[in-house]
Amino acid sequence: MSVDRALVRVPFGVPILDVYGVLPGVAAGVIATVIGVTAMVRGVADMRDWWRLWTTDSVSLRESIATEGVVRVQGTVRPPRSDDTLVSPIRGEACVAYEYKIYHHVQGTGDSTIDAGIEYTPFVISDGTAEIYVDPAEESLSLDHETETVTREELLKRVDEARLDLDPSVRTESGLLERYIELVEGTLGVGERASVVGKASTEPEDGLVGADAVMTPEEGRLIVTNDAPARTGLRTGARGLFLLALGIGFGSLGLGALVANLGRLVEMVQFVGTV
Repeated sequence: MSVDRALVRVPFGVPILDVYGVLPGVAAGVIATVIGVTAMVRGVADMRDWWRLWTTDSVSLRESIATEGVVRVQGTVRPPRSDDTLVSPIRGEACVAYEYKIYHHVQGTGDSTIDAGIEYTPFVISDGTAEIYVDPAEESLSLDHETETVTREELLKRVDEARLDLDPSVRTESGLLERYIELVEGTLGVGERASVVGKASTEPEDGLVGADAVMTPEEGRLIVTNDAPARTGLRTGARGLFLLALGIGFGSLGLGALVANLGRLVEMVQFVGTV
């Protein structure tokens, strides 16, 4: 049996497996496999969203309530109650959902993120024919983002630090942060038109506030976007293809490492049994 004898120690005539040469490979294989599977699952979900955005018929809100399957509706967004709004941390807009990222450009491979976050709340969408209460999840949102480049001083003047978890170094004269900073924010504003892909249900739900139906992720994968459905579909499809390719690559490497290192471990156990 061909096994690396350096991986088996025999102190005092007793064979002992020296697994430290194998365990890192097993651990790396497990990590790569988990990353690969996670990326593939998200990629498949994005590709499903892309297909729904391209193939789902657009109907009025009233028609969506009478339809059994998934539909796409468009309408104007408002909060269920006047005091249920959020305020975006960068542009200070009244909204029902926002996502932001603040980062700076540095040389090297380090993480350039200074701060990032997302917040959302249920909202009502209406088109004059009916009103639907939408209760999204984080993965439901596909917001149109705006990017702006500012200096550190402009950042501190513009953003509300009370609503952000800024790195303390941002408030210093750090050389890295003397460079320009990118502000990226997407919001779903009050009074803005949005598209929602999902299934309308007339089942009662707390907080409906007089709406005619409700859309939730539980009724099928929900997609909420304030961008053109075609653009959202292209963006979602491209991300899905990238994640699928990334997942297949990491998954293949991970499984290969697991098979190779677990095979060596089995050979070592068998070899010790024959000593």
